[in-house]
Amino acid sequence: MNTNEIQWTRPLAGALILSLAGVAGTARAMEDDAVFQTTRIEVDAGRRNSKDAAAWRADGWIGTDYNRFAWRTEGLRRDGRLDDAEVQALYSRYVAPFWDLQLGLRRELKPETRNFGVIGIRGVAPYAFDIDLAGFVRSDGRLFARTRVEYDLLLTNRLIAKPFVGIDWAARSLPAEGIKAGATSSEWGLNLRYEITRAVSPYLEVGRQWQREAGGSTSVNSVRIGLRLVL
Repeated sequence: MNTNEIQWTRPLAGALILSLAGVAGTARAMEDDAVFQTTRIEVDAGRRNSKDAAAWRADGWIGTDYNRFAWRTEGLRRDGRLDDAEVQALYSRYVAPFWDLQLGLRRELKPETRNFGVIGIRGVAPYAFDIDLAGFVRSDGRLFARTRVEYDLLLTNRLIAKPFVGIDWAARSLPAEGIKAGATSSEWGLNLRYEITRAVSPYLEVGRQWQREAGGSTSVNSVRIGLRLVL
């Protein structure tokens, strides 16, 4: 190849490189703007302190890699009566690898109807611990918090043991509501699920719940069988 041919091919190569860079940039932008979604639902029934109990937990999100609308709900029925129920609507923002900052509202439906502002962070800590931390500001200005830690331990490719612990907190004592400052309730236990597919998993869960009130504290055990769906 002579000198003229080399000089002629340089602009062509430069244009080709710029074109490929533009395509890659567009593909990256399209990937960042792509909308994804996931939903997880857990429904179970069993015995809690010698009483029939049924519970649900569900959460999910829809959005891009960086900005998402997230939601969650949970509740408990005992002896056919709804004792606890709540729903949350959150804006979730990616802030670090595996971590999202969340802001939004929480609506408590049972035992009483109350509204809360929510700020929290959710993600995966080193060694694959699933961490969920949230602070709540009630409509009357009272402060509360909730922490939950889970860990998936693969016994086989399909059988998974998940130990968990969750604690609810109150910033101040509220004698009229039977609430003392500090840890107000907790739950810990083990969830053992079998993944028929990644989307369908029956499970067995054993746990212990502790509740502290102004007049003392109580503890109960629970055994539940349920079904987990990932959509």
